[in-house]
Amino acid sequence: MFGCSDMMRVVLAQYVVAVLAALIGALIFNVDAGLSALLGGLSYAFMSTLLMLFLIVGRKMKISVGAGVMAMLLGEFVKILSVIVLLLVVAQQYDALNWPAFLISLIAVVNSYFVLLFKKN
Repeated sequence: MFGCSDMMRVVLAQYVVAVLAALIGALIFNVDAGLSALLGGLSYAFMSTLLMLFLIVGRKMKISVGAGVMAMLLGEFVKILSVIVLLLVVAQQYDALNWPAFLISLIAVVNSYFVLLFKKN
């Protein structure tokens, strides 16, 4: 299982990937692509941060292993629903949304977890 420092590394990597995707989108295409990429990546990274904080608080409270597993599953479920809602809000509110940049950044941020997982081993 991941420790607190591993979770922090994953979340930090998600923010780095979101910012890099935004810079690449802005430099190669335009400001709207960069902002769309930033919003797509941050939608996931922000919810990952909240989940990480939720799990750290659970560890500090010294809950049982079973309750910890349930809290993690529930937290992940809430995170996914929250990301979906946040993505829908961004899509509705941002008229100049560049969908390819938005989705590519989101996918890159989601997959940054796997890069760190394989890099560690």
